[in-house]
Amino acid sequence: MDPVAAVVLGACALFIGFTLLAMFGRPHRSRLFAAWVAMVGFAFLASFIFWKRYQLRMSADPVYYDLQTTPGPHKLVLAKPGLSPGYRIRLVRRADRTFDPDLFAKLGSCQWGITSCEKLALSHHTFEQDGVIECDSEYPDVVLQYEAAPETRKFLEEAAVQVGCPSGFHKSMAQGLQMLNSRLTFFLAGLVLAGFGASVQRRKLRIRPPAGTPPSPPA
Repeated sequence: MDPVAAVVLGACALFIGFTLLAMFGRPHRSRLFAAWVAMVGFAFLASFIFWKRYQLRMSADPVYYDLQTTPGPHKLVLAKPGLSPGYRIRLVRRADRTFDPDLFAKLGSCQWGITSCEKLALSHHTFEQDGVIECDSEYPDVVLQYEAAPETRKFLEEAAVQVGCPSGFHKSMAQGLQMLNSRLTFFLAGLVLAGFGASVQRRKLRIRPPAGTPPSPPA
């Protein structure tokens, strides 16, 4: 089992124990405090899963970058989307964000390329015939280099760079979202249960007779 998953599982078991102790244990302020700890713990775990869901959803939405058109060499820094394991970079038409083979052919002389060093291996990627560069990368961003010329300036103004996750990541992303949704439901249920346990323990403390009060005589 993954060490992080083992820690989370152990923390959940501890929080559930605190909750049950507050619900069924005798009235005591330490049990109320334990229920509060369980509430904070489940709230933190739910917030973390919610943030991971947001990042994973961000991986599905492509990002678009405009191109500099002044003649000369240019570098465009492309950020990795969300939790994507790599990049799918495509030249598209800026107006409707679709691939235009004619526009791509007119920009073929711009010497497009991405050079990166992955695991001590130097690699260079260029656009394929469908206008796509797809690669896995451990880095949060890559640099797209190209050369602009006066004759390509007009065509660069019509183009944009689309950055998304690799095509094979969509299935893993759907499975990951399903798993995160189930975990989020569990943590939110734990938060509600811990809140109920704190409420029960608080009610017990409220009706408990003050310390030193003698028991009432039998009728």
